[in-house]
Parts: sequence; structure tokens; C-alpha cells
Amino acid sequence: MRAVERRACGPVIMSLAHRIRQGAGWTLVLALAGCQQSDPVPREAWPALTLGQAGPTHNLDAACVADYQPGVDYFPDKVDFRHSTQLSVAYGLHYKRLQFTPSINTGETLNYLFVQCGAPTPAHAPHTTVIQVPVQRLVAGDPALLGALDELGMVERLHGVANPQDVTVPAVRARIQAGQVTEMRGLGHASIEPIMAAQADVYLSFYSAYPDNNLHPRLHEMGVRALVQADHHETHPLGRAEWLKLLALLGNREAHAQALFDAIETEYTHWRQLAAQTSRQPLVLAGHVAGRDSFETFARDNQRAHLIRDAGGRFALDAAAGTRSLVYLPFELAYVQGAQAEVWLGTLGGQASLRAWRQASSLHGWFLAARQEQVYAWDRGYAGAWAAPLRDQGLTRPHVQLKEAVQVLHPELAVGGSPAPSSFQFLRKLP
Repeated sequence: MRAVERRACGPVIMSLAHRIRQGAGWTLVLALAGCQQSDPVPREAWPALTLGQAGPTHNLDAACVADYQPGVDYFPDKVDFRHSTQLSVAYGLHYKRLQFTPSINTGETLNYLFVQCGAPTPAHAPHTTVIQVPVQRLVAGDPALLGALDELGMVERLHGVANPQDVTVPAVRARIQAGQVTEMRGLGHASIEPIMAAQADVYLSFYSAYPDNNLHPRLHEMGVRALVQADHHETHPLGRAEWLKLLALLGNREAHAQALFDAIETEYTHWRQLAAQTSRQPLVLAGHVAGRDSFETFARDNQRAHLIRDAGGRFALDAAAGTRSLVYLPFELAYVQGAQAEVWLGTLGGQASLRAWRQASSLHGWFLAARQEQVYAWDRGYAGAWAAPLRDQGLTRPHVQLKEAVQVLHPELAVGGSPAPSSFQFLRKLP
């Protein structure tokens, strides 16, 4: 096996080299270590169950079908996507067809076919990615879904992450420390060679608004079943939270996922309705100065902007249309729109104090929210660059984020007095 993997390094590097474009975000990293692959952890096949004409009473989340019979519904537990603008699913009796239509204009629609193991694969279009479910082995190219993986009880199926240092989910960290999760970091969002060596049933690939930065086309060419992950481009926090159902589709854990989501939706709705009771809508700034002449934030239709509106605020930086999670505005425009914002809700993470934050860019101090010391970062529990609980646990907790945002923007709505910011799970006021 190792000899085959070593021979594969050459064509992989050659296929990547022609994709390098000046300024496109690709960096070629040629390291001999990248061609030395460790053998994947051995796996045992799922048990095959004889179910007869009655079929299963619940989805098989750790078994295959031994006696497939046409006409039997092998997925009695189902989910749908009511809030996501990018995902849709249609069930057959023994398969699920997932369609991904990006909210950003990348010019593609991706189709996936999830087939119950032990059942035949139905007819499908040539470019459809076929995945046997329930999956046994998956690799995450981005940490956003790790918390959902834990809440669905699927952590033992995780065999790789892009960067172990980004992880804050305790169950995933324990698995990393036990040597059961491989680091995939390297080129772009991950290195292709370790991904191929992991022999995963599916690789969750970060989906960028900039097509040249996306890894999934190259992975498909290499025979890796890559499933794109674009939760960050959703238009609403509940749409983003519904991506936990994507994991459930892979693990046949729809019943569990629906129960989790229903609780999230109920709590989120409570706080949104509470915020709607007040007529005051403070102007809210989000993002940070990036360089000498630009300001990093997100588009006005992105789920993070929607969270601000649901919390009873007005997002100041509405110049950029669309759903992109990362946009750069001219600093002058950001200043014109956000100079008088009362609250700065989300800024550069990892800053110990307002003083340190101003030292990162003196332009931060130009804004009213900074002068009035009303600056918050979504970085509580920060443990290094990109490593904060919000990043890998926030997807399934938009209700917690909304609660904290409402309590900051509308302390007058707090029952029994406004809670101390130190009690928050994700939000931190810069001292």
C-alpha cells in the first residue's frame, strides 16, 4: 500500500501545479513528508441485518441491509431543509438525493446520492457523487461541523481534521490526543495526499466564494468523495444550523438531528420574538480594520448580518450585497456607515484589551463604539488563531449567540437585570 501511495505523489503534485495562479490563493508546498503516508486505521464492515418485508423501525445508523427487498422503506426517519437556502433532499425508499445550490454565484450545482449499504445504487447522472450510508469514516476540512458531529454522537467516525490546533470540542480533542485523528493541513484548506491516504467515506470540503480556492474538483478527479461545506454562506443562522442535518443524512441519524434542530429553533424563536418587542434598534458595527485602507466584514445578506437584525439591531455595513461571509470594504466607506454605531458586535479575535485592539490598528479608535468602550468579540475561550469555541461549536448554537446579542443590544429586556458579559458562552467584552 505504501509503495502505491508514494507513486501517487508525483501525479498529484503535477496536477496541482498547473492550478497555481498569481493571487488566486493557492500556494505550492512541496514537502517530502507529504508523500509519506501512514496506514489508515483498519475498519470492520457494518453488520448486515435481515429485515424482511417489515423493514426497519428506525434508520440503520450502524448496519447494512442483508436482504434488500424492493418496496421496503429503509429510511422511516426523514428530515427536510426549511431554512437552508442551499440544501435540499429527496428520499427514495433506499436512497437520498441531496442537491447543493450555492447562495454565491460560483456557476455550479452539485448533486449527491446517499445509498443505504446493502441496497442497489439507483440510476443517476454521470457527475453525481455516490456515498454509501451510514458512513464509517469521515474527514473534516473545516472545523465548523465538529460540534454537530459530537451532538449527533458521531465523533468516533471522525478520522481527520485540517488542523488539530483549531479544535475546541472536548470529545474531538480527546480523540485527537488518542491518536485517532490525522492532521490534513497542507495545501489550501488541506493536503490532498493525506486525504487520499485516509481512505475516508467522505471528505467535508470547505466551500469558498472564490472557485479557484476550492478543493473539491481536484479531490473528485483523484477519486475522493468530497462533500462541500458552505454553512458560512447561509442567509440565516437557522439555515446554517440545519447543516447538522447533512451529517445526519450521512450517518442515518435523522431522528436525532430533527430533535436537536427543533430545540434550537424553539429557543432561537423565543429570543427573536423578545427582541422584536422593543422599538429601539441600535446601529451595530461588525468586523475590523484590515490593513491601511480596508475593513473586513461580511455581506448584508449573510447569516451573521441576519443575527444582528434578529437581535434587534441595524447592521451598519450594508454596502456589500450577497451572502459572502468575507468581504472587504474601503475603510472610508466603513467609516461613513459605521462611525456612529453604538455597539461593535464582533471584531478581531484574540485581543486582550481595548488598548491591544487599538494597537492592532489605530483606526479602530475612530469609531464611536470604540470611544464608548462598547466593543465585543465572539472569541470567549480563545486558544490561538482560529481556535475559539464559536468556530467549531457555534453552528448548532445560534440560539445562544442570539441570546447574548440581545442581552448586549437590549439590556432593558433582561429579566432580573442584565447578565454580566463574563457569563456569556461566546461573546466577550473587551476590557
